[in-house]
Amino acid sequence: MNPRIAFALAPLLLTGCLSTSSRTFADLDRDHPDFHSFACKNAADDTRIHDELKLLRMVVSPVAVVLSGGTLLPAVIATNAGLDAADRVDASRMEVHCGGAGKSAGEIAQGVVGGAALGIVTGPAMNAVAPGNLPSGFGLPSSR
Repeated sequence: MNPRIAFALAPLLLTGCLSTSSRTFADLDRDHPDFHSFACKNAADDTRIHDELKLLRMVVSPVAVVLSGGTLLPAVIATNAGLDAADRVDASRMEVHCGGAGKSAGEIAQGVVGGAALGIVTGPAMNAVAPGNLPSGFGLPSSR
């Protein structure tokens, strides 16, 4: 890949690793009086776990789907949608405590559905680059 293209895409790839909570925190108005409140600090602290969960989901989800031969895809999608919903709810709560407007339940649901749809669409792309069959010979006895 051309280094200039890779450099240009780097911010997009890195923001894909950030939780909704982190992106929301980065966009908060630091001059708003509520930004320095105890409630804002607590809400921001409570959302840190979402970055770790998002990174973990990005690694574990494709591995689980590939190793299961696709049978875990519905469970992976449901789990990721649930964790995404929790992240978006916490991000909205933090935004409200820090002087922002927050998101409505409809906006949160729309974001979760959009994220789940993206996961479903990118699933086949992942399967196109992942091996169809796992190699045999891991030192385990054959079931034949």
